[in-house]
Amino acid sequence: MEKDKLGLATKRIVGDLVTNIDTISCSLDIKNQNELYQHFMPFVKNGGFFVSSKHAFALGDSVQLRLSLYLVDELVVVQGTVIWVSFNGDSSLDTQGVGVQLTASEGDLVSTIKCLLDDMPQTYKSTLTM
Repeated sequence: MEKDKLGLATKRIVGDLVTNIDTISCSLDIKNQNELYQHFMPFVKNGGFFVSSKHAFALGDSVQLRLSLYLVDELVVVQGTVIWVSFNGDSSLDTQGVGVQLTASEGDLVSTIKCLLDDMPQTYKSTLTM
């Protein structure tokens, strides 16, 4: 956290991240159904997203996720918590980033996402998380 000349806490932009003392804000742009399938984590309580990032997150960090979702005209802003961190080369996964668990209040969004994925063929292809 940086302070301005008056000693007040200010936000710091790190790539597409905006950080302040309590919350890290990041973006996820989902352009199609396949990308939604790749990033959405239905197996996480309340739902969640994998967010590719090189930012140094810690477990429990509060996250504000700015979600651009195909078929939705407006930017969706959701709250969540970092539940795991994947480092580059940490596993068989190629993508560095974090798993963000959504808050219980995001139930309408999770229902909408599950409906968007319902008509996707069940090919059981791997995702960015598994």
